[in-house]
Amino acid sequence: MPARTSAATTDWEKPGVIVPKLTHFAVLLATLSIWLLGVRAPLWVDETLAYWQISGGFWKIWTRSGQMPSSFSFLYILWLAKTFLGSQEIALRLPSVLAMAGAAYFLFRTAQELFGRELAFISCIVFCLHAGIVFAATEARPYAFALLMTNCATFALIRWTATNGMRSAVWFGAAAAGILYFQYLFGAILPAFALYYLAVRGRSLRVDGAQIATMMFSFALVSLPQAKRFLQLFQSRHMHIFAGDPHWSVLRQTLVPCTLLLTFCGTLVLAISHRKLRFSGRDWSLAVLLCPLFGLLPMAILYGISAATPVHVFIPRYCLVAVPGAALTWGLLIRCIDSHPLRKFCCVSFVVMILFQYLTVPWFRHQELSFKQAHEFVNTNVAKDKVPVLVCSAFVESNFEPLPTDLTNENALVSQFSYYPVHAPVILLPFSLNDEAKHVGALAIAAAMQRHERFLAVASSRSYDTLLWLASYSKGAFKAHRLANFEETVVVEFLPPPAGN
Repeated sequence: MPARTSAATTDWEKPGVIVPKLTHFAVLLATLSIWLLGVRAPLWVDETLAYWQISGGFWKIWTRSGQMPSSFSFLYILWLAKTFLGSQEIALRLPSVLAMAGAAYFLFRTAQELFGRELAFISCIVFCLHAGIVFAATEARPYAFALLMTNCATFALIRWTATNGMRSAVWFGAAAAGILYFQYLFGAILPAFALYYLAVRGRSLRVDGAQIATMMFSFALVSLPQAKRFLQLFQSRHMHIFAGDPHWSVLRQTLVPCTLLLTFCGTLVLAISHRKLRFSGRDWSLAVLLCPLFGLLPMAILYGISAATPVHVFIPRYCLVAVPGAALTWGLLIRCIDSHPLRKFCCVSFVVMILFQYLTVPWFRHQELSFKQAHEFVNTNVAKDKVPVLVCSAFVESNFEPLPTDLTNENALVSQFSYYPVHAPVILLPFSLNDEAKHVGALAIAAAMQRHERFLAVASSRSYDTLLWLASYSKGAFKAHRLANFEETVVVEFLPPPAGN
């Protein structure tokens, strides 16, 4: 009997197996801790838009979400978080943190199906430490939920092709449709799903006909409620173009992070010197097919759209759809190193380097345009005289829509002042220097001349041309000088000449 007990001892009871598993788990926890560095950062302009869309209450979310490209599903989740947790930055970002943790879990399950537990941890760590993932996990935007549904659908697809079960087919169809509820452009992953299924199960299409029909019905049924909103967005797509021509640097940033590449190359040299490389193993063909396909095909689709049409969508935030495939591909590459200590060395070195960069290099922590500091400075400056403040809109849609004159208006352009308000009369200008910007600016300058009072102007780096035009147009009547710079925003004061001059 004692001999049987000894033979039945599980791997978890052996110290030689427990320690490596605990090591990977500890490294993963250290990885997730990086996400917490950004939860208290100021809201950037797209996050203030999301806050404005939920600030009017549950019944206004649907109409407000239709004014600019927004995920109404995410907004209802954000409204629940605000209702129960409050409106602090950390409360608004907590749903994204939890959703990204779920996305990491489904990526782990997928990698475990392909590579085993050890490399699943490594792939998950690569995913969690990607700069875009770190930022998306700590912003009040829908990208974490879009990645959650993407990784859930990927895992469901793997299970469906492996088990050929009806339940997995329904699950996959619903999860794939769920992606579109949070980011339409993440639909670029759907052709990769189809190609993978055809490659794995192409010879059994007739046998799988019932399951395919059920999957497609599940997809259509879940997709139907947001089809109208998608058509409205497609018809107004020209109004939301803010990015420039596609650049190949986005491909490198998304698929081949420099820190990871350096760490892997260093480990690869050690593996070659110790003859610890292998290029075969369990389910190798499936992994080779899946990983690069899910990483490269969505990037190719987004690049093709940006290169062939005026709708430029080849930017880091939309290319996040390819990060799960990239993480699995890196797991596939690290799998070639036939040494547990070297794999662990690669993983730990990568985590240590990323931690060092995030903790010591300020610019390494990804930041987006926020008006918090600029608005706080303006409020202090105008506390006594409440002079007018000209503010260039941070939204490109302001170039096409009538500008609101009242900040209580049901117009999404006022969302820039919803979370960080300006306590003075605000005159909103378009995003770009156009005829409307010149017209509104000229009227504001004329009014200030009549009252012989100073005024302020606030703009982001993309609207500097408007500030230069205001200074040129008012030359002689006002003296313009810069009061403050806050990363991507600048505050300029326009002073009239002393009385009597």
